[in-house]
Parts: sequence; C-alpha cells; structure tokens
Amino acid sequence: MHSEDFALIENFKSLMRQAMIYAQYSHESIFDKSVNDSVAVSYLNVAASKFAASEALYYSQFAVLERDEAEEIFHLFDSYMSELLTNQKTEHSHQWTDIEFNRLKETFDSSVFAFENH
Repeated sequence: MHSEDFALIENFKSLMRQAMIYAQYSHESIFDKSVNDSVAVSYLNVAASKFAASEALYYSQFAVLERDEAEEIFHLFDSYMSELLTNQKTEHSHQWTDIEFNRLKETFDSSVFAFENH
C-alpha cells in the first residue's frame, strides 16, 4: 500500500467518524425535551453533509476505499435521516427514529470506523 493510499484511508475514516458524531448529536437532541427540535434537524444536516462528502470520496476513490460496511452505513444513515425528518414533519413519535439510529450505530460500532478503532 502506498503512503498516499494510507493517508486517504485515514482521512476517509476521520470523515466518517465526524459524520457519525453529528448523527449522534441529532439523535440525542431529538429526544431532549429541553432542546428545540430545530437543533436536532441542524445537527442532522451537518451529519448529512459529512456523510455526503464521505460517500463522494468513497466512490471517487473506490479502488482504494471499497468496503461493504461503508455502503451499509451510508444506507442506514439515509434510513435514519428519512425517519427523523418524516416523523418531525408529521409530528409523529420518534420511536422508529430511535430504531433506525440504533441500527446505524450498531453497524458503525462494529466497523473499522468505530471510535475505539481510532
């Protein structure tokens, strides 16, 4: 592996971790009654931006970065985001938001991107 590839992989992992931190903040905020829901949506927007940047980098450097778990994390984040926004818009319970987030977190925490692997 070339040193450029190693640096690219480490930068990708860092971007994925940043995205997950903001997803976690959005999840915590949506269930915190002392925090305005717009804060959760704002954190979600930052997470979406970071995941979008991660996904763009992933597909532009697919030969170096290819990992099935990355693609699964992108998909699970999209499901979580959709659930949070739909429930927010329709003023429904965030029960499924929580379920989708926990699916994302479990997959993330068992991946090479997990915070304890840093």
